[in-house]
Amino acid sequence: MITKRFVIGTLFLVIFLVGMAFVPTASAIDTKLSEEKSTKSIYCAENEIISKLSSNQTSSENSKKAEELINKIKAQNEQEISDSVNKSTSEQISILSTVTLGTDATFTNADCGDSGTSSWGAAPCLKGSDYIKSSRRAREAVLTGPGGYGGSGAWAWVGKSFYVSGSGSQSANIRMTGYLYGLTSAAAGGSSSSDVDLVLKDSTTGTSYSTSIYSVSCGGLGWENVDQSFNKGLSVTLQGGHSYIAYLKVAGSASTYGIGEAGSDFGPGDGDDEGYVSYFSIIVDF
Repeated sequence: MITKRFVIGTLFLVIFLVGMAFVPTASAIDTKLSEEKSTKSIYCAENEIISKLSSNQTSSENSKKAEELINKIKAQNEQEISDSVNKSTSEQISILSTVTLGTDATFTNADCGDSGTSSWGAAPCLKGSDYIKSSRRAREAVLTGPGGYGGSGAWAWVGKSFYVSGSGSQSANIRMTGYLYGLTSAAAGGSSSSDVDLVLKDSTTGTSYSTSIYSVSCGGLGWENVDQSFNKGLSVTLQGGHSYIAYLKVAGSASTYGIGEAGSDFGPGDGDDEGYVSYFSIIVDF
């Protein structure tokens, strides 16, 4: 004989099993979150433009003209960065840190930086740049196209100033550790470039020394992403009584001619807030 308790218990079991069938598993939740993240990722704006382009819309002539313009944009980026660092040097009222000649030093902060953007021609452009001293971070992004003839540039730098005490001079290795996260893209006749460098400027003499941390160019059709740490060194001779600025800089350029897309995404302003370069430490190693 089936008891009332048995019927009720069976009913609850059925309801529980049916309910469980509609509860998402942990892996299903992870997959959904991953999908949501991917729709807001660094690739979104570029993918949207490229999806609208036809594979037969590119030409060698378009690519050549876009590359000619990209060189002009890169040159302007470099000039603006140089002017910005010079201005920062002239406005420097006091030296915040001192390095004794022959004694190693490590900096894990930033006290100077700047950013800027530019536009060329009449192509649709999105751009943005900034720097954050508290996180030792520099960001830039440019996205050009589709359509038209033109381009855009963006740059940012962030770093640490210091004074070298003592007499004479001594060779040293200026080493920087940090992280890169960004994307460089081009399609259908676009041209783009992304450059990240470690630079040491002697503020006393105006001399600069630099080494490339990351450099990539895309023309016609390309897609290069980076998501990794770096550890880069620069050998120089430091002079006692001189002041210096060691800094991390990032510069992006993008141009199109006709129908095309090009972008350098290491920051905000291009439809997402992804991408950056940052340093963890600057080490003066004698």
